[in-house]
Amino acid sequence: MAEGGFGTGEPVAHRTRGALEELPRSATISLHQSPAGNFDNNTSWSATVNLPSSYLSPTPSPDELVIRDRGRRSLPLEWSPIPIESPIKRQTPIKRSPTKGMIILRSSPRKRLQLTDTPSKDLLENRRRLMQMSPILKKCRSLTVSPSQSPPEVAIKGLSQNQLVDVLNHVLTSHPELKDEISNILPQPDLKHMEEKLNQQKKCIFKSLPVSRLASKTDSPAYNKASPHLTTFKKAIIEQCGQLVEAEQWMSLVDYSLLAWSYVRATPIWDSVQHNNCRRACFKTLSTHCLQGLKNVPWTHEQLEKLLKKLEQCRSDHEEMQQCIEHVRTVMSNQV
Repeated sequence: MAEGGFGTGEPVAHRTRGALEELPRSATISLHQSPAGNFDNNTSWSATVNLPSSYLSPTPSPDELVIRDRGRRSLPLEWSPIPIESPIKRQTPIKRSPTKGMIILRSSPRKRLQLTDTPSKDLLENRRRLMQMSPILKKCRSLTVSPSQSPPEVAIKGLSQNQLVDVLNHVLTSHPELKDEISNILPQPDLKHMEEKLNQQKKCIFKSLPVSRLASKTDSPAYNKASPHLTTFKKAIIEQCGQLVEAEQWMSLVDYSLLAWSYVRATPIWDSVQHNNCRRACFKTLSTHCLQGLKNVPWTHEQLEKLLKKLEQCRSDHEEMQQCIEHVRTVMSNQV
């Protein structure tokens, strides 16, 4: 209980306030009346309030007066989902860094070139003059060498096979009397480059086989590795045979068939019967072309005997070689 008042025994309640509580200040209002006159129209009252200086609003600054003079922002009569921006924001847009999803369109003040525009005649003439006076064309002209400057036996080395054929056809057409002379000096086709290609393809087949002793070299996994090289090997045989048939070199075709037969025989024999289809197809192609070459050449008896021995050695690899053997025997019997 709190202590009592002065000279009394009655308890008195304590009065407490906050540490920062503002002390109350008396506010007085004084009213002043204007001089006597017409009270209806000329009556005015003035009030003076004695308040703290913090309660009174300060005088507005010049910037605030300008803002007040602008007035409130006028709203549109019709509602639009597009937000209204102030003219200040429109004049000074905020630069933002482009993101991945944004596409920036560059607007250039230049005039875009349209495909429908046709250049003027003066512009075309100027371009032609520049092209004629360009140093690049002069340099190219000085570097080019006409074929007449080099002898034909040297220039012919840089020609392809088709170009050589065209040149020879042109010469034979202009001078038909040279056909017999050229046919007598034409050599047999060189089969060395064909044999080198077959040997290279055969090496690729054996390189693709597994090296480990524990793995089989004739099973299905080994065939899958060598299958692309077997296909290339088969295509090479077909192309080379077709090249000799197109040139009508029948003796060379028979020689090539017996030469390529040995390379096909050297390819691996696979465990699965289906995997040996490529091998059988190569044998069939060679035997067919060999028979075609035998029918188109007038062989001598000695040549037929040599061919018969080679053909009998190939009979065990494929049954179609028997047709070539029978044809050779028939020709030999007719010659006797």
